[in-house]
Amino acid sequence: MTHIALAVFTFLTLNPPASAFAEVGTQVDKVEVATVAGGKEPVFRPDIKVNALVFFRSDQDRSVDALRAVAGCEKELAGKAVRWAAVVGDGADKGEVSAVVAATGIKMPVLVDKGDLLYQRLQIRQHPVVIFLDSKGVVRAGEAFRQLDFADVVTTHVRFLLGEVDQATLDKALNPDATALPGQDPMKKALRDVNMARRLYEIGQFDGAVKQAQTALEMAPVPGAFVIMGQAYAKLGKCAQSKGALDQAQRADPQNPDIAPARALCAGKT
Repeated sequence: MTHIALAVFTFLTLNPPASAFAEVGTQVDKVEVATVAGGKEPVFRPDIKVNALVFFRSDQDRSVDALRAVAGCEKELAGKAVRWAAVVGDGADKGEVSAVVAATGIKMPVLVDKGDLLYQRLQIRQHPVVIFLDSKGVVRAGEAFRQLDFADVVTTHVRFLLGEVDQATLDKALNPDATALPGQDPMKKALRDVNMARRLYEIGQFDGAVKQAQTALEMAPVPGAFVIMGQAYAKLGKCAQSKGALDQAQRADPQNPDIAPARALCAGKT
């Protein structure tokens, strides 16, 4: 890869295109829409200062990664004046969407955009993306998915709109120092290895998933690596090793929603 190509790749990774959604100031109608769970929810709530809409696709790995990150934002910002809602297109498979919700641990309602009217109004051109509305349903900001620091960027957006941080803090989150490249930060490198391990697990490459998770743990103690190891060991029939990995995941992150389903893979086995 040439220096120019590498520079373009780095820029796009850290700064996704700004044209992925409608302009700031776009107004959204105050309407209720159906949810995947069968109820109805408003697109935004006028009693909430920040309304965050997460547009995703259930058949897209990037969306799954984004939802996992946003699940962390939900926990970190619990109790704040922010309301979270995920949004899928009219043609989304509800069973598939429900499975992704369960796997990623998000607690927010999932809205079904009948006729894709919200997609059209907000000009959603790529997935995943988070749109921030104020209490009047006006677009205040938007953030397309980025591989690096997505949860931190989303959290900082919310804190800025709540008035908890200043513009300089937001700017720093949106445009990290050029030296903060993936290979220079052990935690970021570990998270990339975890993502690779997850993909290997999903395509049935269980030995490879274990090795990739071990590589991640050599860089940093990422709880997700232990979970994937536990899942992969279970699929390989190595339930003792699976239990050991999941016990470590439990100690590191007791609230991880993936631990219990992973343990179930070895239920009744020795």
